[in-house]
Amino acid sequence: MLKKIKEFIINIFLPKRCIYCGKILDYNALLSICKKCVIPALAKEKPRRDFIEKYFDAVLCATYYEKHIRYAMIKFKFKSITSLADTFSHMMLIKVKEDWRFLTSDIITSVPLSDKRLKERGYNQSHLLAKNLAPKLDMPYNEKLLVKVKDIPRISKLTLSQRRKIVRGVYKFDNNFDIRGKKIILIDDIFTTGSTANECARILKKNGAQSVFVLTACETRQKTDIIEEKSKEDFYIKDL
Repeated sequence: MLKKIKEFIINIFLPKRCIYCGKILDYNALLSICKKCVIPALAKEKPRRDFIEKYFDAVLCATYYEKHIRYAMIKFKFKSITSLADTFSHMMLIKVKEDWRFLTSDIITSVPLSDKRLKERGYNQSHLLAKNLAPKLDMPYNEKLLVKVKDIPRISKLTLSQRRKIVRGVYKFDNNFDIRGKKIILIDDIFTTGSTANECARILKKNGAQSVFVLTACETRQKTDIIEEKSKEDFYIKDL
């Protein structure tokens, strides 16, 4: 009873909003997204990135890191609004069903934070997403397969080439585990250049993983993708 009263009071001052359209939701809504917005909010295409050498086998991103969703992810990642893990993982669960290879995986793991960053933030957002997804996919979750051994500047400020160089040697595999022949789903929050995901996949493959499938909450779309989508929209409008 007291919990419901507290939630009601909080909702008066900080109302729950849909992460897609921004509409204020009922205070007892389980997810921070309108039912009608879930499908429109999903990413329409798989990310297209060029790699000199690509190590992961496939990637799926639930939605785009844009508009209201971008602000929601910032709150989730940096402002301790961890309840948003439920909403993002719900969208990821819908998205993952588009590729049967993900559904036949053996283990789920997540991109780790360094001890320093984890202490500062108090939680690993990728871990929260993976922890939510694992029981719904009926797969074991091991958050300790990868260890971040080197702290680096936030790569969001770096160029593509800088990102790909700086992540080299940042992660290592925990040799206490045996992943030989295993198909692994790697969970992260945002897919931008794919540098982090690719480096983690490299380490997992180096230690025997058969396949690595990357699943993220958001994708930062490249300008060419946005321009291409806008061109398609203009074409359809003219055709009406």
